[in-house]
Amino acid sequence: MLKLWSEVPSARVREVIADLATWIWVSFWVVLGAKVHEVISSFAEAGRVLQAGGANIQGAGAALGGALDDVPLVGPGIGDLTTGAFGSVSEPFIYVGQELESLLILIARLLALLVVGVMVVPWLSRYLPWRAARLANVRAAHKAIRRGDMTEVAMERALATRALYRLPYPELLEHTSDPFGDFAAGRYQELARAELESVGLR
Repeated sequence: MLKLWSEVPSARVREVIADLATWIWVSFWVVLGAKVHEVISSFAEAGRVLQAGGANIQGAGAALGGALDDVPLVGPGIGDLTTGAFGSVSEPFIYVGQELESLLILIARLLALLVVGVMVVPWLSRYLPWRAARLANVRAAHKAIRRGDMTEVAMERALATRALYRLPYPELLEHTSDPFGDFAAGRYQELARAELESVGLR
């Protein structure tokens, strides 16, 4: 069975709370970043309006030029001149509109990424290594201890020995008032429990 959390209730509660808090925090800032992008991108409509205005000027010039083409003698020349003039007038509107739209969309994306990055990256840089280390520790301990081919007494002695060598004294004293005396007398249960709880097992 795939282990995602510790077996020790207090450790499991801390891990679950950390997981939920991370999901909520990341989701909140991702949604907020999307809203920032949406709001700023809406201003790009001004660029699209300019482009539409330029296109309308071009269309009006083409329509007027087409109408003047029908004027006898000078029609074709006047029509081409009119179409070209309107086209020249419309080009700045279209160009500025395109550039404004592109700039505002770029700013929207950068600000959205900045908001998400500044608020999420520091959190994840602390949460992910901590969570990955705890998960790897629990899984490795479970594999080494639960699948070990040893008698229960031999496993308790091995765990008690590891606890004495590895755990700090305050942690040992939380489980037994005389850790060395218990070990010497063959009372391994509390020391073994201390070792198990230190790696998230029961």
